[in-house]
Amino acid sequence: MSYDLRSERWIPWKRKSGTVVWGPLNMLTDAISGEDPIVATAAPRPDFDGALQEFLIGMLTTALWVAVENEWRARWDTPPSPAELQTAFDELPDAFDLDAEQGPRFLQDFAPADLVAQPILPIDRLAIDSPGEQGVKQNKTLFVKPGRFEQLGRPAAAMALITMQSYAPAGGQGNRTSMRGGGPLTTIADPRTSNSAGEADEQPLWKALWMNVETQAQWSARAVAQEGESASAIFPWLAATQASDKGKPPVTPQRAHSLQAYFGMPRRIRLEFVEGGHCGLTGAADSRCANGFRMRNYGVEYVGWKHPLSPHYRNKDAELLPVHPQPGGLAWRDWPDLTLSRPAGGREPAAAIIQANRRAETLGIAAVRLKAFGFDMDNMKARAWVTANQPLIVVDINNEQENAQLLLLSTSLVEATRLAGFLLTNAIKDAWFDRGDDASGEITLPKQQLWQDTESHFFERLQAGFAGKFTLEVVSDARRSFHHPLRDIALHIFDVHCPLESAPNTALRRFVSARYLLQRTLSGYSKLGDQLFDALNIPRHHRPSSARKSRAPRKGVRS
Repeated sequence: MSYDLRSERWIPWKRKSGTVVWGPLNMLTDAISGEDPIVATAAPRPDFDGALQEFLIGMLTTALWVAVENEWRARWDTPPSPAELQTAFDELPDAFDLDAEQGPRFLQDFAPADLVAQPILPIDRLAIDSPGEQGVKQNKTLFVKPGRFEQLGRPAAAMALITMQSYAPAGGQGNRTSMRGGGPLTTIADPRTSNSAGEADEQPLWKALWMNVETQAQWSARAVAQEGESASAIFPWLAATQASDKGKPPVTPQRAHSLQAYFGMPRRIRLEFVEGGHCGLTGAADSRCANGFRMRNYGVEYVGWKHPLSPHYRNKDAELLPVHPQPGGLAWRDWPDLTLSRPAGGREPAAAIIQANRRAETLGIAAVRLKAFGFDMDNMKARAWVTANQPLIVVDINNEQENAQLLLLSTSLVEATRLAGFLLTNAIKDAWFDRGDDASGEITLPKQQLWQDTESHFFERLQAGFAGKFTLEVVSDARRSFHHPLRDIALHIFDVHCPLESAPNTALRRFVSARYLLQRTLSGYSKLGDQLFDALNIPRHHRPSSARKSRAPRKGVRS
């Protein structure tokens, strides 16, 4: 059998009309100048959808192979037809057969004999959020049950395989994580005009993918590609697996082609197929379905890679590492780290985001959106799939003053809101408990609500800074104007969680006292109030004259 992903109809494409059609890779540019172009992918799971978009960016980068920005711009203005796309895909090596009886299989271990002694695992274990063997044994399956689907059609099996290899989490001894560690964060730039909900489904998906495609000049700068390299340097499943057991060296950028960043294969997996059936995820019939897989440990161990679609940071040893989602999801507090370079702090946005900023400025596109997604992992356990869709402020990448002021504005608003969230949480604890320390666990909902409710105000200040060319005066005004909505929203959230009208009699005094102190601190009183005003650049003469003085009660008056 042969199921070649270059030509089979395995991608769920969504058209502008809302219709979902299954088609081959080259359908991406079908009717691109017509009334009903392809505007999105429509995979059966959000993690499949994210991994599928990354795969498409990698395929376009590898197959169309534009050398420099001028060639990239030519494709932007004149996208290839489906026939031209198919020709480019056909010229790639024969590396995309999903279920071949003989020879290499897409993203699967090279030698079936190496895995034949391994047990066949249920196919639903290929999904990252499925409980592992220990989770099932320990009955930790309250929200995610094992056996959710017993088989997958080949389209869904391909998507599951891509997702696992792209985001592979920790999985026990020798089960390697993805090239970016377990559950990495991905960021891509979408230059299409968005609607009020932040969705960009009106223009062709081609633009969103092509904006993130690398030129040869860009990917070759990440690692030196030697002339005459074998295809397995890009597609590692075309040669014997570079196992990582018994002291074997890891795969570094110097030991592989830099385009392998899009086609990493940390897990040694072989799918098992049966004849005929229906897909447990899509419901579609298929002549062959995957009903399980074999896996062994010590697959490819990746070290030192800088992935073009992930932001990075430096640890205490100055190693550059990819950013991973954290508990609490993604919010506008993460925006500076995902979009702005901070050399002193060792933070770097994804190379695709930096390049998209340059391209958007050259193309005269002001409305670009940042899309971030990934798994929030607790070691081997997937806590949540998190996403964010935020504006990407397009500034002159070479204008150091504008970039510095944008960084100052965004980070100062983040710092002020973090402080307000701390004050809000403590006030709620003080209201409900005799001692705030008696509150068990962390109160997270009020802080999450604060970030959510202040998001529009944050981006309004960034847009005001953009309109004013990020001059010092404009940025100072934007910082100061953030104070009133921040204070009012924090007090409103307190009132929702600590309503005076329904306060227990024994707690009424605490409610009133906690709100009073919260309001005073948010208004600039106390050392913490000073810190808040410093973050927002509110001048000293605008602060309460008694900010650092406590009024003693008058004689004869009970405090």
